[in-house]
This record gives sequence, C-alpha cells and structure tokens, in this order.
Amino acid sequence: MNTVNISLTQNQVNQVNQATINLGFASRSEFFRALLRKTLSSPITLEEVKSYPFVSPTTKNSQKIISSFKKTGQYSTKFLNDLKEGLNNSPYFQ
Repeated sequence: MNTVNISLTQNQVNQVNQATINLGFASRSEFFRALLRKTLSSPITLEEVKSYPFVSPTTKNSQKIISSFKKTGQYSTKFLNDLKEGLNNSPYFQ
C-alpha cells in the first residue's frame, strides 16, 4: 500500500478519531479506506462531495431567497441589497 499525507483541522482529527472508535475501525487508515470505497463507488455521492457544503438553492426565485435571508434577521440591509443584485445578475436565477 501507498501512504498519502493529508492536512486536517484539529476538529476534523477529533471527529475522525471519534468516528473510528464509534464505528469500530481498527485504525484511522481503515476508516479512510472505507470512506473512500463508499464515496468512489457512488457517482451521486461524488457529485455531492464536489460542492459540499454548498448546495444549489431549492428555488430559482430570487425574491424567495432574499425573503428567507431577511427573515433570519442576521443580515444587514447592505448585504441583502448586494445579494439581490448578485441574484439578479446571475443567469442561474433568470
């Protein structure tokens, strides 16, 4: 077998360690090999991984999207105006 080095955040290392224990893998390498086998064998999963955590909106209605953002109360008027302009200029939402 070959060795591949990857960089992970401390939080990711903690999650991998916990998943390895919880799922009963003998090692982190076994965990990653199982994860890769599953991911690489599923075209749908590969497509999801490609853009994760970003997903396409469930609607192309820019008014609904802006309204959803506005309802949270977490975004400034400037942000909402910029979002509106961006959505209006995007061919995806037209």
